[in-house]
Amino acid sequence: MLSNLQIGVPHLYVQYTCRTSNGCQKQAMSSIDSAARIDSYRPAFPEKYWGPIEPFVRALMRDVQASATRPVDAMLSVVAQYVLWTRQSAGLPLEREVLLQRELIEEFINHGCPGVRKTSLATYRSRLLLMRKILLEAEGIRVRAASTPFPAVDPARPYTVRDLAALRSWADGQHPATRIRDAKVLLALGAGAGLRTEDLVRVTVNDVQMDDLGVLINVHGRHPRSVPVLAEWEEPIKTAVSSIPKGKPLFGEGRTSYNNNGVSNFLSRATGAGLKPSLARLRITWIVHHLTLGTPVVLLMQAAGIATLEAFDRYLTYVPDAGTLAFREALRGTAIDQIGDRS
Repeated sequence: MLSNLQIGVPHLYVQYTCRTSNGCQKQAMSSIDSAARIDSYRPAFPEKYWGPIEPFVRALMRDVQASATRPVDAMLSVVAQYVLWTRQSAGLPLEREVLLQRELIEEFINHGCPGVRKTSLATYRSRLLLMRKILLEAEGIRVRAASTPFPAVDPARPYTVRDLAALRSWADGQHPATRIRDAKVLLALGAGAGLRTEDLVRVTVNDVQMDDLGVLINVHGRHPRSVPVLAEWEEPIKTAVSSIPKGKPLFGEGRTSYNNNGVSNFLSRATGAGLKPSLARLRITWIVHHLTLGTPVVLLMQAAGIATLEAFDRYLTYVPDAGTLAFREALRGTAIDQIGDRS
């Protein structure tokens, strides 16, 4: 005979249907333990990154557990990593309707987990898709099973020329004038210099060098380097430098800290419908542009703040065929005086 048991705990109210009262009791206790682990969870990444997203992650996971038929605390770690990535790398607001997009989850799996083994990536994907399914179906939205393979399309593709034109229009549509300037700087530092969110928020007017060779951005933080800006993106940076006092942030002049939330907060308040920028995709666009141009890969690694060649593997599919003539000319080469000599 089936028996029903309703369990009430802080932030959790779950109804279970069990075949035996003993099995029902075990299942209920397991969910209570899961709720406790959700409330006590601490991620492996630093507290300064966890603090801003902690309330959102805990509330998200409590709602997942409240609608689930089994404990879900096993997905805590990957959900926390995913939310952190959406804030720091993708520059997105903490909004469920944004984070529950399947395309964004796939973008995280494809580009937000460097060094993670394929078997672990499969686990990450299944847990995030299960989270999505539980929350959406709690709202009455029917969702395919999490195990259903996602179409073989990479959602983290570079922006097209048409996309970039749309993003420039998006920037022009902001208001007031200071937000237009910030929007243009964000696009220029992303598509023109390939900066990550953590790089972009630290750039001040003093870090911009302008001379006869163009515009150079001196980047600080975990990946210090100097990055020449693509010529087509120089003008917004020059305009910003001419109107912002020395020492002030190039993006978000009024900011008093280098918190990564500055980008996501700006984007969450942006006006206009249609395409909005993702810093992750802007950076990919910049990398693919240089790979297509034939920029020496060692120089590109330095400018991108990348330590290994493998990091470029996932972008090669977007680099068009150079053609037979360019292929032969590039590989025929010319004589050089030294090779392998670092003295």
